[in-house]
Amino acid sequence: MKKLSLFIVSIFLLLNLSSLAEASCGSSNCTLIRGSQSGLANEGRFVVDLSYRYIRQTDKKKGSSDFDGTVDVAKVEFEGPAVEPAHHREFRTINELAQLDISYGVTEKLTISVNVPFLNDRQHEHIDGCDDGDCTVPGAEFTNADGTSGFGDITLMAKYAVLHTTKHLLIAGVGLKFATGDFKLKNSEGDINEPTIMPGTGSNDPVISALYNYFFIPNKLSFFASASHRFTTENSLDYEFGDSTFLDGGVSYRVNEKISLITQVNTRISRRDEFLGMDVPNTGVTFINITPGLVITASENVSLYTHVQIPVYQRVNEVNLVPNFGIMAGISYGF
Repeated sequence: MKKLSLFIVSIFLLLNLSSLAEASCGSSNCTLIRGSQSGLANEGRFVVDLSYRYIRQTDKKKGSSDFDGTVDVAKVEFEGPAVEPAHHREFRTINELAQLDISYGVTEKLTISVNVPFLNDRQHEHIDGCDDGDCTVPGAEFTNADGTSGFGDITLMAKYAVLHTTKHLLIAGVGLKFATGDFKLKNSEGDINEPTIMPGTGSNDPVISALYNYFFIPNKLSFFASASHRFTTENSLDYEFGDSTFLDGGVSYRVNEKISLITQVNTRISRRDEFLGMDVPNTGVTFINITPGLVITASENVSLYTHVQIPVYQRVNEVNLVPNFGIMAGISYGF
């Protein structure tokens, strides 16, 4: 009971950090597979997971094809309100995310977890003020000062083992992403910045998930598949990010007592965003990645992991920048 009380107090404190908050799944950060927080914690046990993600977006796509032209994307004018097509030309976005995840095993089958992206930093470079793709007009200029950084949208999840045998494990999850992240940060001109690089979305979004593990050889070789979906809602700026579906599958092989190898395929499908009920150009993606990874069991309570994400299929609406690689590293501690 002492541990449970501490966990409840921790969640209460985290959910009341809205004055600091920023971070969303609007960027490609959320494509990377998560660490130990995906599964269950043993009854009466905490699992604390600290991870870091780095994703570089410099490749150009038009639809699903490589593209040598310019990436001119729309701007949402919240002060207008209006959407200006081909308003600015994008060159690069560097996404960095540091996240803390805390899970507690309430019972053998039920785990409560809280996911806290406490640092979300996005370095963003573009030419601002283009006129329908013409970036030579007076006032158009290059800037790298319109990125965002801060604390993120917190997600609270409950996960339950629907099936748990020697060979099979099926976990169903339900949760809520809270609008704790800042979604009204200003750019260098004093206007509200691009929604897709904001730390937060400004909306409270329900989340459902499922995870299935099949143990070919217990404690040696296993297959896993997972799916999750975020149902987005409109924020107070009348902007709604597109619903996102995540599909993952892979194989985990335990080489010895210390080392496990993981290979997985990660898919993210996001529909277009909407502003004032209208589709926003250059939003909505389909990404498929192959992600090899390594897990090192440092001790009975501590494990280290790293993943490298390699794109194999990327599709955007109109044109946009896409990730050319992503990395993730983390450490998990159970007590």
